[in-house]
Amino acid sequence: MNEERLTGLLGSLRTERMDRIADDRIRAKLENAWTARQRRRSFSVRLRRLVPVLATLVLFAGLGAATLTARGESALYGVRIAIEDAAIALHTDPEDRAEYILALLDQRQAEAARLESTGNAAAASKARQIEEDTLRIARAMLPVAPEVQPVPAPAPTDSPTPVPSPTPSPTPTPTVAPTATATARPSTPRPTATLTRTPAPTPAPTGSPILVTASGLVRNWDATPASGVCVRLSTASTECLYTTKADGTYKVSMSGKIFQTITLYFTRQDGTVLWKGTATATIKTATVQMPDVKLAK
Repeated sequence: MNEERLTGLLGSLRTERMDRIADDRIRAKLENAWTARQRRRSFSVRLRRLVPVLATLVLFAGLGAATLTARGESALYGVRIAIEDAAIALHTDPEDRAEYILALLDQRQAEAARLESTGNAAAASKARQIEEDTLRIARAMLPVAPEVQPVPAPAPTDSPTPVPSPTPSPTPTPTVAPTATATARPSTPRPTATLTRTPAPTPAPTGSPILVTASGLVRNWDATPASGVCVRLSTASTECLYTTKADGTYKVSMSGKIFQTITLYFTRQDGTVLWKGTATATIKTATVQMPDVKLAK
């Protein structure tokens, strides 16, 4: 092979190599452009798929907010009531459930009163019916205060009148003098009448059961606020209606009647020591202030 032929072959190889390098560069650019296009396309596809889902979520969120804030004159008020009533089952703790039911009752009473003040008779009548239904739910779910039969007061008895003992007549003493000296007869004491006060009778519970909230304060033996004390309506019950707070206060809700006597029982187990206490009061209004309790062993 002569020198001229070798130079030609080398020149062709140099050109071939340069064409392949250019081809590799163009191919790399095309691959990068295709990859970027695929990414943009996949993002747009995902975005187009998420748009209906996002729109549905926004719609339901707006509808839910409008429903939960619907007023008595709104067509969504019935849906709101159904949702709130269904949420009662989510409150498994007795304290939370009682507070939630009472909050619903107060809210619906206020809504019915507002509608009556605005003159919307139809909506007010519907709201009052919902209020009565809520009251029935509260009576069914809240504990009922046990009725304590009043102990009849003993009938007053007449005190026996003391009977004076007979005083013997004096016997005259014979004397030599022609006249006898008479002895004065002692006076007989008059019986004194004893007055006995008759206690006033305790009024019997009357009327239909109402929702009653009893509150008070529990203290330890050293007069400090007692926290974590279990509050019950009966010693036979093992379920706490309420547990006192850090400041020793409590508030329990129940169903009771006017002039009914209620007794609350307080217990707290500290290791092997059981602290106990009771408080008794008479229902006169829907709010009962119980006397303070001091725990004892």
